[in-house]
Formats: sequence, structure tokens, C-alpha cells
Amino acid sequence: MKTLVSKSKPSVLKMKKVDKNIYQYGPYSFQVKMMVAGQQASQVFDFLDEAKTWRDLQRAGSALDIDEKRIFEARAKKRESRSYTVKQALERYEKEVTPAKKGSAVELTRINKAKKSTLASKSFYMVTPKDVLAFMDEIGGSDNNKRKYASLISHLYKIAITRWSKAVENPVSGKIELPSNGKPRDRRLNGNESEELLKYLTGEAKNIFEFAIETAMRRGEILALEWKDIDLKTPSLTLNDTKNGESRAVPLSKAALKILKMQKQGIGTKKVFNITARKLRSEWDTAKTAANIPDIRLHDLRHEAASRLFEKGLNVMEAASVTGHKTLSMLKRYTHLNPSDIAKKLG
Repeated sequence: MKTLVSKSKPSVLKMKKVDKNIYQYGPYSFQVKMMVAGQQASQVFDFLDEAKTWRDLQRAGSALDIDEKRIFEARAKKRESRSYTVKQALERYEKEVTPAKKGSAVELTRINKAKKSTLASKSFYMVTPKDVLAFMDEIGGSDNNKRKYASLISHLYKIAITRWSKAVENPVSGKIELPSNGKPRDRRLNGNESEELLKYLTGEAKNIFEFAIETAMRRGEILALEWKDIDLKTPSLTLNDTKNGESRAVPLSKAALKILKMQKQGIGTKKVFNITARKLRSEWDTAKTAANIPDIRLHDLRHEAASRLFEKGLNVMEAASVTGHKTLSMLKRYTHLNPSDIAKKLG
């Protein structure tokens, strides 16, 4: 086994000795410091069990012959397989992988729920497809919800194999049949629902409601919009950080421009809309309850906007350039034309 030789300076962080040759710095940093073959060897791990295993393997490498070393390594791996749990793996994933994702907040919620499940206490090396199926049943909810949690576990194992070099098998990918995504939502505003909702929406929440319908922008895109992204001469706005990772230009209708003029642009103000996501959610839930429209969602406004683009006469490419959909199939999922309007065109 290759031994790492440390040449770095000692850490200035406060440390405490937790085992022979092992020191802890904070909740997720365990450093092994020992002499191997006359040289100082050092390595840092996220978990104490991993640090112990590495330390013991260094001892074995310097003190045992090749056959004894193989036996020792097998015992060390067996010990880790018993002690390293799914919860520990989730904690490392939460620290190293989740922060880089756009939907990190949502994934953190799923991870926290997964860490409280029966699966979390099981050995990470011994999880079976049957365990994952039981985990999905324990999580409950819709098929789509179960699918998202199963996908989280699948990606956890993928990272463990490809990035952490763990000798495990993915108990999800190719091993179980995942629940379907469910029937795509086709909810649009019906009748006078728009007018009813506007009765109970005020301020920025009201402006965002109307702006979303005019631009087909996602809630997160609207809340992140800055004044520097808007070109009133074109008139259009540029989205640089979208869900699919590509920037897109969104043309602005007269109604959209009118809404923007209602937003105050003070000195040093960057954001166009300053309401928080939580506040917007609260005001939206209050409005739809007061209007007695409980099944409408904020994201349904994107369906409404995409459908209206076609009803205004835009072709597929024009509509896709506004909504940002890469494929016709995805655009179709967001477009739900009114049959009566189509009938009028047919004559």
C-alpha cells in the first residue's frame, strides 16, 4: 500500500486526540499522524472508522509479510463494512456533493429525511435492492416522490464508487424498477381564476404572478433577475443561470415592461424583485385559499404562459426560444392548448 508522506505544516485548528495516532479537527476531520518506515505519514479522513482502518493498514504494511498483510486487509475491510453506515455516507454526500447542485435546498430536505429512515442505520456495504424498496415504502407519498428518494440513493452509490473508490455495488441502478414520474401536470388557469387570484395578491407577489404569465419564466429565474440583465431598447432580458445550464434571451411584451416599471430601482438595488421565496410562497398559498383554488401551483403559471405563446401565434422554435426548452417533447409537456380556440381556427 502506498504511504502518503506529509510535508505540510501542522494545522492551527484546535485538535484533540481520539485514538492512537488519530487527532480530530472539527466534526468531519480525522487526521492520522504516525511514523512509517522512518518517515512521518499523514492522511485526513471524514470518519473515524476510515482513519482507524488506514492507520492499521499502515502498521500492517510495515510489520507483516505479504500473506499476513492480505489477511489483515481483509479483516479491516470487513470491520469497515460493519461500521460504515448509510447515514455516514449521506453525511459525506451532503457535505461534498449537494452544495454544488442548483436544487441543493430541496435535496438537503430529502437527505435529512433519509437520515432518519431505517435504511440509514444499515451498513453501507450491505444494502440490497430489497432494502431500497422498503425504504421507498417507508418514505411514502406519490410514486414520483418515491422515485426521487430512490434516485438520491442511487446517486449516492454512484459517487461512492466513482469518486470515493468504495468497493460497493449500486443497489438501485439496474436492480429495481423505479416508480414512474407520474402523469405530467396539465393545469392551466380556467375561467376567471386569474381575476380571482389577483383579488388576493398584492405588491410584488401580484407583479410576479403577472410577469410569470407574460414571460414563461420559472419562479427561481424571476426571483434571481437583476436590473443589469434587462435591455429596455430591445426590449428583452437575459437569463444566465437557467435550469438547463444555458443562457437564454426572453423578449418582453408591453405588459411585461409595464410590470417592470412598477418595480422600484433604487440606488444600489440589484434585484428586480426583492420578495423572498418563502414570503412569495406564503402569499401565494394565502391567495389561492382565499380564492378557493386549492389545486393551482406557482409552477402551473409556466404551463399557462407556454400555452399562451402558441395561442398568440408563435411557432415552435419561437416558443422554445422564450421558454428555454431544448426538445419538442419537453415543450409539449408544458403546452396545453384550449380545444375551443383550436376549433375556432378550424372554422
